[in-house]
Amino acid sequence: MTIGLATTLGDYLEYAFAQHGRGARYLPVFDPAGKHVWPRRIAARLGLETVAVPARADGAVPPGAGDCARDGREDHLVVALTDDAGFCAPALVFALAKDARLVRADTVSQVVKAALELPPGGYLTVVGPERVLEFALLNRLRREVPEVNTGVLCGPTPAKLSELVFKTLVYPHVPAERDEFFAGLLKGKEPMTSGRLTVYPTDAVDAGHLMDGTVLRRVLSFIAHASEDYLRVTPDDILCGLTDDPEEQAAARRAPGPLPACMQGDTCVYPDARRHDPAAITAQVVFANACLTLKFGTQLMGEHNRFTISRRFLDGWAGCFVASPLLKDGIPGENLLFHALIEDGLTVGAAVRAVNDNLERWGVDAPAVIVIGDPEAVYGDRGAPRTSPVPAVTYERDRATVRFDGLMPTYSRVRLDDPDLLAAHRDGTLDIRPATPFGGRTPFYAAAAEIDGGLDMMVLGVQDRPLLTEESPRVLDVRATAPRAELDGLTRAFERYENLAFLDIKLDKGRAVLTDMVNNLPTMARRARNTRFELTEWERFSRSVERIQEKCAALDRGVMDKLLQATESREYHFVEAYRHTYTVQRTESTDDPCRYCGEALHRYVSGNILRPHLRRYLISCAICGAVQDTEDEAVTLTITGDNRLRPGTDTELGVEIGNSGDEELDLLLGGRITHGKPHGFGFRLDDESVRVPAGGTARTRLTVSTGRPLARHTMLLRFYAVGLGRIQFAGRDLYVR
Repeated sequence: MTIGLATTLGDYLEYAFAQHGRGARYLPVFDPAGKHVWPRRIAARLGLETVAVPARADGAVPPGAGDCARDGREDHLVVALTDDAGFCAPALVFALAKDARLVRADTVSQVVKAALELPPGGYLTVVGPERVLEFALLNRLRREVPEVNTGVLCGPTPAKLSELVFKTLVYPHVPAERDEFFAGLLKGKEPMTSGRLTVYPTDAVDAGHLMDGTVLRRVLSFIAHASEDYLRVTPDDILCGLTDDPEEQAAARRAPGPLPACMQGDTCVYPDARRHDPAAITAQVVFANACLTLKFGTQLMGEHNRFTISRRFLDGWAGCFVASPLLKDGIPGENLLFHALIEDGLTVGAAVRAVNDNLERWGVDAPAVIVIGDPEAVYGDRGAPRTSPVPAVTYERDRATVRFDGLMPTYSRVRLDDPDLLAAHRDGTLDIRPATPFGGRTPFYAAAAEIDGGLDMMVLGVQDRPLLTEESPRVLDVRATAPRAELDGLTRAFERYENLAFLDIKLDKGRAVLTDMVNNLPTMARRARNTRFELTEWERFSRSVERIQEKCAALDRGVMDKLLQATESREYHFVEAYRHTYTVQRTESTDDPCRYCGEALHRYVSGNILRPHLRRYLISCAICGAVQDTEDEAVTLTITGDNRLRPGTDTELGVEIGNSGDEELDLLLGGRITHGKPHGFGFRLDDESVRVPAGGTARTRLTVSTGRPLARHTMLLRFYAVGLGRIQFAGRDLYVR
């Protein structure tokens, strides 16, 4: 490769036209001072030849330079967003090297209009000075052309823009051999290497190694705390965005706007930290998973990107900078996904689009990661063979199952040939989770991306995880829609437990248990959130859910004991017990027959005075009284069989629970006769608990033992089904004869 060093824009373009058709192997770089510091340094490091471009008498930019490449490829559009001919020249050089179309634009709307003509999966590169670029443009492009891979080439001057064009074009032809991920927020003590990627967790992050200029990285990524002007590599080391240009520093001090502390005669905002220059870090592509680390024309402090991390990286070795301008929560899965897709030979733009799509699916951050560089650049070999074992994939009616035997490899990419799953990915409803929860010290993440028109699922880790002999295979379920979240039912149950006092049920020992459960909700919520992307979090989350379910079961047992004790010891009527705290919201007289006597029924819908959404659904018969009172309109509870009790014998009754809702119900069962204790009745259930499937029915048998009642009068059977704080009730008149 030969790099032409030009000192005028006219010579810069003339060299580009002379080498047109030879790709990026013959590139010009413009520097009016003739120093070409970074191009010479990079060429020397990569073993590239440099030649001086002969100066012409007139080095001016030819008229219409921004309109000279309208006949390039249809799938890559370069838009020069500038009225400055100096910035049009690097745009033209880039378009010529890429054989892309080049158009001029004066407004954001013109850029969007031009982008709408691109095919899905095409490439858009917006070129111009930093001062005219705004995030509103990227936001509109993301909304209106989401299937286009977008990149930005920008600089404070035509010379710096020319330098960036040179780097972003030349690096894919001579990519470095190693990738590094400085994961200061990932627990661990030792570096972990897989293939060409080395991950440095918290206790292995070494700023000295980062600043070692003998190590050239292809892709360097960070997950760290940051702001627009610094990035914290360790608690004692920061990357500083301060410009090294004395004239810019002097201009900043004269400016009236906000400035960093060091520009106002104070020490660094982190006075005890060691400060390092991002421009000195030897990396071709930089991925920053950190807050506010990308800026264009406007910044919080000063002007001209004098203090921004993004500009300092681009001032030096970096030919591509990928980051978000927004606040970031950040998870290592973003970095690992980007590294993996670059290694797989995807373009930078396609890899970033996959990262953004997964950010949206994970619910972690705004999908606002931006590429400064060539979005069509490829740094990996797309046809390289895989060395890790390929998991087995099977398909069922509503999902795909991916099975790993013997090893969870650091990286797996699996094509899922199911149009329903692809449609779910596009709709944002795709769900990936372990069939059986599994954990581990090192995390594994699940991602999905549409690549070449198909759906690929990726599993990403930081090192291989061999499965021990006694360990079962790792099986992942990929579904078009997520099953009902375990935590949803529990959080609704907490409200129902708190509502028990309104039903005149007081759990003396349950209050402390309920308080402890509620106090654990933030931890539960955090773990539930993490399961959206981290596969190894499912085991911890599932254990937490099981512990709370056990406590809920104990509370339900307490509720049932209270109900049974109150029923058989006095003239207790559950329906009457809650009337003083509920109001009737709706009533309905019907011609529907009572299930016991055949008379017409009356329905009541009552709501809690303070929480009207908590309702009771009562079915009352003029002959039989309250035959059913449920918390769920979809539940029916029926006592079947002969209602005659014979002294000295057992009477068998059927219990039938219907569930027309979409939620499975686990219910604890029990029944007693009102004020029946003095009469000596006995009760035995074939099943003390049942599971009622959504849209299904559960049945069991209740045996009532009748001794010698004190009075042979009509007896009132009260039957209860309790689950997660719900109380379902059925009443049946029994008579002794």
